[in-house]
Amino acid sequence: MKYICKIFLLVCLLIVLSSFASCSEVEKLSDAGRLPSLLSMDETSDATVGIINPYAEVRGVWIATVGNLNFPSKKGLSQKELAAELDEIVEKCGELGLNAIFFQVRPAADALYKSELFPASEYVSGNQGVMPDGNFDCLRYLTDTAHRAGISVHAWVNPLRVTYGSARYPKTDISVLSEDHIARKNTDWVIPYADGKLYFDAGNPSVRDYVAEGVREIAENYDVDGIVFDDYFYPYPVSGAEFDDSLSFSLYGGGDVDTWRRGNIDQLVKMCHDAIKEVRSNCLFGISPFGIWKNDDGLNGGSKTAGLEAYYALYCDALGFAQKGYVDYLAPQLYWSFETESAPYGELCDWWASALSESGTRLYISHAAYKYEEWDDPDGELTAQIEYARKKDIYRGSLLYGFSSIIGNASGICDEISSLFEKEIIYW
Repeated sequence: MKYICKIFLLVCLLIVLSSFASCSEVEKLSDAGRLPSLLSMDETSDATVGIINPYAEVRGVWIATVGNLNFPSKKGLSQKELAAELDEIVEKCGELGLNAIFFQVRPAADALYKSELFPASEYVSGNQGVMPDGNFDCLRYLTDTAHRAGISVHAWVNPLRVTYGSARYPKTDISVLSEDHIARKNTDWVIPYADGKLYFDAGNPSVRDYVAEGVREIAENYDVDGIVFDDYFYPYPVSGAEFDDSLSFSLYGGGDVDTWRRGNIDQLVKMCHDAIKEVRSNCLFGISPFGIWKNDDGLNGGSKTAGLEAYYALYCDALGFAQKGYVDYLAPQLYWSFETESAPYGELCDWWASALSESGTRLYISHAAYKYEEWDDPDGELTAQIEYARKKDIYRGSLLYGFSSIIGNASGICDEISSLFEKEIIYW
């Protein structure tokens, strides 16, 4: 009788496994960490809520709000118009087989959600500190709508940029901020730079505390599946210009200023990780760093590339974050083709996969959808990149940057995306 029971259990197991037979590939997960959460049924009475498969390949898109790049299309829209544009984003993702939206909720020390710490974003209402029509909460609406469609949402935060200006049209005067902005109350927290922007000073402990509280606030109040930082830490260097953090260095620093700056970012990332996990252990924390950690000098273990190095230029040690357990995933921005001499995609994909192989950190790859029309072989490069990445044991997903190219179907990119994501891939 016990043998019959064993056979019965084996048959049941095979039936369960067969439910994944339509997937193009099944691989074993190399980490036992937390995976994207399901929308709590306690928070909605809608029985049609979609199921977000926590083991599926992540197929994401970045939605940029800074400068009204992707959303909203312009400032001052009504709540009905805002909802319609968010509906369109979710619908487009569903059509193309995308299952994750990385939504920029804090583009420049402002918020596309209801916050007690940061003012409402000017990119929605038109005036910083003023909520949109009807107090419309963009993040709340998107999260609820996307989850019903079985699409996860990661809140994309730029942690240190305070204003979004340029060298030609600078926004370095504190007066451009709303009257109740934290930076106006603490002018020593911010530093102007030659790129026309104001930045929070990561060397100031109060800044790090405040940024960590900011991500805690999101995790506490929104059912997002993750919170992610992009590549902006210390500003991208402007030739001949200095980032003047001499005051904070004199107060809190010591030794080599470069090492101190990297230490500041390291502390910031750890504090944000801890703040999120204290509130919701199942909320992922990730970073999408610039694609080159270090160029190989024969000794440092870097990639065989010849470009800007995030470790030295931005003081971002993304590999260190992974090795220390400060992040659940990294999504390096590999915005080059296989043929780019200074930074070939294949070399960088290989390097990140190898570097993260023992870290327990998942690897997502960010791809340049916005360059689709520039590539020599636009209808083959993206497919080649994603298929190449899928062969890496540590790989768990691809993220597309350049939603304008996608929504406009530049050079037929939507057909290629649909083909790439036609069949679900499950990682065990």
